[in-house]
Parts: sequence; C-alpha cells; structure tokens
Amino acid sequence: MIFRMDDNPTARNWRQRNQRLVLIAATLACLLPFAGKAVHLDDPLFIWAGQQMQTKWWDPYGFDVNWYGWSMPMFEVTKNPPLASAYLAPVIAIFGVNEVWLHLALLAPAIAAVLGTYALAQRTCAFPFPAALALLAMPVFLISSTTLMCDVVMLAFWIWAVVFWIRGLDSQRASLLALACLLGGLSVLTKYFGIALVPLLLAYSLARTRGRDWLWLPWLLIPIAFAGLFEYATRSLYGLGLLSEAFGYTEQNRAGSLGAFGVKTLTAVSFTGGCCAIVLFCAPSLWRFRKWIWGIVAVFILTLLLWRFPLVPNPDRQSPLGFAAQWSLWVLAGATVLALPIIDLKRRRTAESWLFLLWILGTFSFCLFNWTINGRSILPMAPAVAILILRRIEDRGGLRQTSFLWCAGASLALSLLVTFADYRLAGSARTAVNEIGARLETSSNSAVWFQGHWGFQYYAQAKGWRPFDLTHFRPQSGDFIVLPLNNTNLHPIPRETVERLFTTEIPAVPWVITLSRASDAGFYTDQGGPLPFAFGVVRDQKYYILRFN
Repeated sequence: MIFRMDDNPTARNWRQRNQRLVLIAATLACLLPFAGKAVHLDDPLFIWAGQQMQTKWWDPYGFDVNWYGWSMPMFEVTKNPPLASAYLAPVIAIFGVNEVWLHLALLAPAIAAVLGTYALAQRTCAFPFPAALALLAMPVFLISSTTLMCDVVMLAFWIWAVVFWIRGLDSQRASLLALACLLGGLSVLTKYFGIALVPLLLAYSLARTRGRDWLWLPWLLIPIAFAGLFEYATRSLYGLGLLSEAFGYTEQNRAGSLGAFGVKTLTAVSFTGGCCAIVLFCAPSLWRFRKWIWGIVAVFILTLLLWRFPLVPNPDRQSPLGFAAQWSLWVLAGATVLALPIIDLKRRRTAESWLFLLWILGTFSFCLFNWTINGRSILPMAPAVAILILRRIEDRGGLRQTSFLWCAGASLALSLLVTFADYRLAGSARTAVNEIGARLETSSNSAVWFQGHWGFQYYAQAKGWRPFDLTHFRPQSGDFIVLPLNNTNLHPIPRETVERLFTTEIPAVPWVITLSRASDAGFYTDQGGPLPFAFGVVRDQKYYILRFN
C-alpha cells in the first residue's frame, strides 16, 4: 500500500480533517505520560519570570537570582525573551506552580508545531501526514516538548509564520503576509533565534520572485520592529538591551584552535544526527542499497579511529568502544541530515529547495557557533528535516505505508525511551531533595545550604534551603550543605571545614541518559559530552551531604 494524493476534493478534505485529528491524538498520546515531569534544567528561570509577571507583567526580569553561585539581576542571567513565561503566567496564577498543569498548557504549542509541519508539507511534498509523523518521532521534538522552556513555543510560531508566508505569496494576499510576520515577531519575543526568520523568508522570496515583485518586502519589517522595540524597552528598563546582550553571550566558549573547532564540528554533526535520528531508520528508503552499506562501513571505520584516537578525553568514561560507536553512528546520521537539502536543491532547484537548504544549514551554523551545542539549538530544523525525508522518498518513487510505519515506529520508540530517561533524570532531583530533607529535618534544626542549580535548585529553594553564595557565604557550625555531583556551577569547599555526613544516590534509567559527563551525554549542553544522549551503564545521581565543623 502506498500513500497517494487524492484528487477528489470531498475525499481529500475528509482525509485531511481526520489526519489532523490523528496527529493531535498521537501527539497527546506521546506527551501526556510525561505531564508530571519534574522541573528540569533551565525550567526554573521561566517559572520565576512567570511568577514575577503576576504582579509586574511589564517587568519580567526585575528580581535577583542566584544561578552561578552569587546573586545577580535576572536580566543578566536569562538569555531568552519573556513571551514563553508570559504564556505560563496565567497558568501559574490559576493553578500555582503545578508541574502537571504547566506541562498540560505546553501541549498546545507542541500540537501546533506538528500541525504546522503538516500544513507546510501539504504545500511542499506529496506526503504531509508522514512528514508530520516524522517530526513527532524525532528525539529532539519529544524531549523539548516535555520541558517548560521556550523552544517548542518558538517553533510553533516559526513554522506557522513560514506556512502563512508561503500562502500569502501564493495568493498575493497582504493579510496572510502580515499574519506571517506577526507570528515571526512573536517568535522573536519567545526566543531570539526567531529573528533568523527574516533572512530566511527574504531569501526564499527572492528565489521565488527573482526580483520581479517586491510588494512582500515591507512586511518583513514587522519582526524587525518587534525586535527593535524589545531592545529599546529592555534598555530603558534594565540599562542594557537584552537582544544584543544575548547575541554577545554567544561569543563565549568559542573554539580556540583548528583542532578544537574540528571536534566542535563533529559534536554539532553528532547532535544533529541523534536529535533527528529518524534519518537512520529511513536510510533504506533514502538511499540505494550500495550507499547505505557504505555508510555502515564508514561507521565501522570511524568507530575504530575514535576508539584508537579519542578526540574528547574523559577519565570517567567506562566504555571507550561504546562511546566511539555511538558517536560515529550519530555523526553519520548528522551528515545524512546535512546532505538532504543539498541533494534536494540539486534535484529540484526550486525556491522551496532553497528554503529548506538555508533553514537547515542556517540552524546548524547557529548551533555550531553558539556558546554551547545542545539539542534545543537543533530543534528549529526538525520540521524541515522531516519534510525533506519525505521529499527524498518521493523522488525515489513513492512511500510504502508499511515500511514507513516501521521506520517511524522504531524512531518513535527510541524517542520515547530517551524522553523517559530525561523524565527520570528530572525526577531524580525532586526525589533527592525530598529524601535528604526528610533525613535532615529529623536530625537537626540547623540551616541547610546547597550548591548546584537547574531543577535541583528549584526544589531545594522550595524546601527552604539556602543557595550557596560565593561572595558572602557565612555558615554556622552544624549547618549542612548539599552538593549534587551531576550539576553545574559547583564551587570547592575547604576540606578541613566540613565533614561528610552521608551520601544519597538516586537511580535514573540505568542504561540511557541525556545529561552526564561520565556518560558523555549532553543534550542540554555539550559540556556534558559530544553525544546528545548516551547508552551504557548509567551511574546513580549522587548527592553529598556535608556538615560544617
């Protein structure tokens, strides 16, 4: 059985309505089991800004936060605009900071992103329903959709901006062009990367009109105006423009040598492949037998090279061969992703081919030159990758339903597994705070301090613990301090000033993880490792509880 486009309008409209319902149901089925996910990674920053907007909606960052080991103004800490927090603010006002309700609220942007991919694929390929399923089956989409951060909200605005822009050019309707740019402006106010829509739509329109029509051009000033007004407002409110400040922040952690840049490039390619892992499962449909067999040979050779000459040293690495094999596999997948738009342009040479090429390579370039490589930076390219997979299969003669469903099902199984591992990792911090708090409350009334940030900080502060402040830390004898080892911004404490009281170990999924230096996994930051997620022996999350002498 092959997916085909039906020429009967009535049948086509019925099928499209039902396909949208199926996509909504599939998205809900994938994400609802994770609605109770604990606050994780940078989620607290968005929650705190949403709480601030309960009383001062115009001043989302007008408070201090200890995120690096000392108190700083929130506007110096956060590197994202406030629209996602504004979206969470009414949910917090009605239900409080309840993880379930916050995650339920963010189901809408995830559904919108899937339906937006379907709508764009209707215009750009013969198989819109499989293209939307391909997006849903990607690890980067499912993991990102279970966070409280801004990425999926931005993606929803982005994809619909592209959809309405193309429809506006098709119909020559100014209202659709204006709507597209309004959504583009909202994308900018959700995440600064949204400003990349302007050059993307500009290049697509030039490739399409070839300079014969310029009536669309003024509308692109709308997202630029959004960005400019936000820069002006934050400069007036906080004394510095947060948009320019965020772009300056990307200058940090640049590779300082050609070798370091090469490793970073391999890492970015690896993240691209792992985050869009469906390309591996669809390989038999994308390439001739000889090519994907050569791909397997390339993975084998690269595995041996990376095993023999490890480019990323890690003394805690338990399985160098396993690490090399995983890195090689995701590098091959990433190279496939980057090759898809080039092959599509070579074969079709349409404006849409240019759109997808610039979309994917532009996103990859931002990820590569950003201060850190992470899955959140890969996410914007996911809809384009999904559509290009189906365009490639279309060029090769059509899509057989059974084979595609097996490919999508295998990718979805991987994605759900990795998302579950991230769910358990997030929950380990909440569990640790509760278990440690219960033990300390029964042993003493002394103050409890803590280091570390992310979701652990959120639950520790909710428990009444005090954040370690490097600038004026004055503990009393008998006070406690909790050190989460798999965390960030930890500062040394003189050994002679403390004694170890006990250690708490919280298990996550024992054989796959999304963030662990020991496992070389760094979905949220490549400082954890060059793999977006890693399979192997996963150690328990360890927390040291010390008491000051």
